[in-house]
Amino acid sequence: MSNESNFFAGLIIGAVAGAVAGILAAPASGEETRSKIAGQASDFKDDMGVRFNDISERISNLESESLNDFREKFYDVKGGIKEQYAEVVSKVKDLEKDLKAKYKDLEKEAKNMEADIKNA
Repeated sequence: MSNESNFFAGLIIGAVAGAVAGILAAPASGEETRSKIAGQASDFKDDMGVRFNDISERISNLESESLNDFREKFYDVKGGIKEQYAEVVSKVKDLEKDLKAKYKDLEKEAKNMEADIKNA
């Protein structure tokens, strides 16, 4: 358990123990004391329910925000990769054209040299 969790658990236990001790120390009959304990336990339960719902909602909001941030970053990276891929494809096509042109030039040179050799 983290230090923060231990702190909150201790805080809750201390609050409950303090409330019970206060009720038990007060001059009242057993029935009144039990009624007060039951009432305070019910109030405490309701308060913890509200706090739990609040914390759950905050966690959900954080998860949603984190997920949205992740999606945004993912699509930014994906878009960047697509752009880089398009640039690479374009460069490869340009290189292919240059190589084909150089190959044709070499073929012409070879034919010219062959013709020169035959004529010589």
